[in-house]
Amino acid sequence: MTRANAITELLGPDLLERTRGLMLVARRVVEGALHGLHRSPLRGLSIEFSEHREYSPGDELKHLDWKVIARSERYVVKQYEQETNLRGLIVLDCSRSMAFGPTTLLGEPTGRGSKFAYGRVLAAALAHLLLAQGDSAGLILAADRIARRLPPRSAMGHILSVCRTLLEAEPAEGTDLAAALGQLAVSLKRRSLVLLISDLFDDPRRLIGMLGQLHHRGHEVVLFHVMDRQERLFDVGRTSGGITVLRDMETGGEFDAEPHLIADLVRAEVERFCGELDEGAKRYGLHLVRCRTDQPVEGVLVDYLHRRGKTRK
Repeated sequence: MTRANAITELLGPDLLERTRGLMLVARRVVEGALHGLHRSPLRGLSIEFSEHREYSPGDELKHLDWKVIARSERYVVKQYEQETNLRGLIVLDCSRSMAFGPTTLLGEPTGRGSKFAYGRVLAAALAHLLLAQGDSAGLILAADRIARRLPPRSAMGHILSVCRTLLEAEPAEGTDLAAALGQLAVSLKRRSLVLLISDLFDDPRRLIGMLGQLHHRGHEVVLFHVMDRQERLFDVGRTSGGITVLRDMETGGEFDAEPHLIADLVRAEVERFCGELDEGAKRYGLHLVRCRTDQPVEGVLVDYLHRRGKTRK
């Protein structure tokens, strides 16, 4: 897939135009940097060599270490501490429940319009916002563990790697986001902005508790709670009044039910679940954003960032 195709498949012109000029600022992270937590006193000032890593397309050639290349014929770039720059980590839920969305006549998900397809676009848009404002963006694919990790980089060309990785990803695992986030928490050495994109179908107390630990360690956490309209309304098969086969997206298990008899119970359970997430997010100081898959991604981002900007004035 070419560079243009990989990017435009996820980031259309409407999305880029409507989000142009928005700033994805993590106030808690930046304030921590300015109060002496980090080494560099000025934004973007690199003063200390950190480590080498393999060269990837999009990296700036000026950071290539020619001495190492001459000795080993390995293309590596130098990484420096840029402690006051915002470091964003986008975590995309790749569990099977994220495949929920429009189905075929045989009841199989088409993938188009699914929660996962929506999450991929949202992840690409967030990465683009971070890179466009001169900060670094990393990507983590997770379900019951961290399946793939793309380290944070600040070069604008990094958006190509992010989009390619997203397009290669598929929802194929069971859910244990708390465990995956535990892995992430152990590996984070610097304050970061953690952006979780998920339907959050996990034990809400355990999941929110782990996210609360990330917040307690100085990271700013934003939850993009992705839901399908049918999950909230549960009006599948109600007009027919007959028996409908319902399938568990995680286990593949099926059972027969009469939707018109259980609709109120299901909606009440969904409301209880969302309420528990809201309460937990408020308790731990997390930002929670609800996203329906029938809402344009650019609209969700514009509304959220404008709302957030007003609370800081």
